[in-house]
Amino acid sequence: MSRLFWNSFFAGLLLAGLAASFWPLPEHARYRSLTTVLPDGGRQEDFIIRWPDDRIARGSETVMELPAEAATGAAVLEDSTGQRVSAETFRVRDTADNVIGVAARLAGTGGAIADANRSTSNWLVVIPGRGAIFLSQPDMFDTTARQRDTLNGMITLSAIQDPAFWKGRKEQRVTAATPRYAGRILRGTGEFAGLSGSFRETWQFDGLGTEGRAHGRIVLSTLSESIE
Repeated sequence: MSRLFWNSFFAGLLLAGLAASFWPLPEHARYRSLTTVLPDGGRQEDFIIRWPDDRIARGSETVMELPAEAATGAAVLEDSTGQRVSAETFRVRDTADNVIGVAARLAGTGGAIADANRSTSNWLVVIPGRGAIFLSQPDMFDTTARQRDTLNGMITLSAIQDPAFWKGRKEQRVTAATPRYAGRILRGTGEFAGLSGSFRETWQFDGLGTEGRAHGRIVLSTLSESIE
C-alpha cells in the first residue's frame, strides 16, 4: 500500500511537470521602473492615471446604468453640513503607458482635517513586485467626490470630470503650494522602503468624450531620496 502511494505521488509530480512544460502557466508582465536621476542625487518617478478609463468601479456598480456625470468607483460619506470623506480606486500606469499597479485615494474635508473649502488627501500606490508607497498632501481646493440628488437617486460627482471646471485651462495643480506643508512621501515598503521626499499631484485635461465627460490624466510626480 505504501509503495502504491509513493509511486502514485511521484507519477503525479511527473505528469504535472510534463503538463507545465507543454501548457505553461500564465506570466504576469513586470516592467522596470522608469525613474529619472536628478542632479542633486534624488530620483523622480511619475505615476499616471487616465481619467476616467482607469477608475475601478465597485462590485455593486453597473457602469452602463449610471449617468454620464457619475464618478464610478467613488464611495462617499457626507454629513448635513457638507463635510465629507471619499474613497476611490484606480489603475496606475508608468510614463510609457504600461499598467503597473493600483492606487487608492482617500480625501476628506472638515475643520479637523483641512481648511474650509479645501481637502486633505492620501494616496496609497501598490506595484506588484516592487512594493507600496504612501503619500499625503493638502489640496488647493476640495477634491473629494460629492453626492447630488437626481431623478435617478444619489450619484457621486468629482470636479475633474466636470467640463465647466476645465473652461479656460488645460492643467491644474492639486497639491497645495505651501512652504510649511506640501505633498509628502510618508513611508513605503519593498523598493520604496527608506525613501523620503515630496510629491505633486496634477490634473491634465485631454478633451471631452462622446458621452460629454472630461477625459484626462492624474499625474503623481514623486521626488525622493534614500534616508538610510
